[in-house]
Amino acid sequence: MNPDFSRIDTVVFDFDGTLAETNIDFAKMRRRIIEHLQAWGLWEDGLDQGKYVLDIISIGRSKLGDAAEKVAEFQAQADNILEEVELETCAAAAPFPGVVEALAALKENGYRVGIVTRNCRVGVASVTSRHHIPHDLLSTRDDVTLVKPDPAHLSEALRLMGAAPERAVMIGDHITDIQGAEGTGAMAVGVLTQTTTREQFEQVGADAVFDDVPSAVAAILRAKAQQ
Repeated sequence: MNPDFSRIDTVVFDFDGTLAETNIDFAKMRRRIIEHLQAWGLWEDGLDQGKYVLDIISIGRSKLGDAAEKVAEFQAQADNILEEVELETCAAAAPFPGVVEALAALKENGYRVGIVTRNCRVGVASVTSRHHIPHDLLSTRDDVTLVKPDPAHLSEALRLMGAAPERAVMIGDHITDIQGAEGTGAMAVGVLTQTTTREQFEQVGADAVFDDVPSAVAAILRAKAQQ
């Protein structure tokens, strides 16, 4: 892989596991959401097979049909569960070493910097504000209808930043970050900060893979310096 970063002027990052070690207990989150569907009489064995938590909630919501008040109540309760679990660790989470400096270097060199995450806004903001993580835009699941891996999430973030997709790159630790860039025109870069392997990133079409955010940013800045 030898990506051409020379055209890039906008860099968008995933948050959990990419910029910060939040250690969210996703097993607990899934368990509590399953209990939530059970309490509403919406659960069916195997319903969660191969699905993300947000997808499970969406299925439960769809089972309520057009009962708007019930749908709103069900969703509000689910949102509260997600936030409770996320805030258990986000409240004390910190960015990975070198992340703040890397994003500051991007800003100093005129790049737009965005964060696109499936996490909640209050959880992410609790980290970015305490550790002064530089960024121009934060787009969470609270801000959009369709979240990663749906490309609409990244597309909306780029639109709000006034960024051209062909001059943007999405950087994340999970295959959903690569999938979320597919079809948008943006480049997609994986970082090996969690459990996703280089081979897995390559299989889903990552343009490049780096050890972490600082090394990815260093490559982008080198491309700019060589212009």
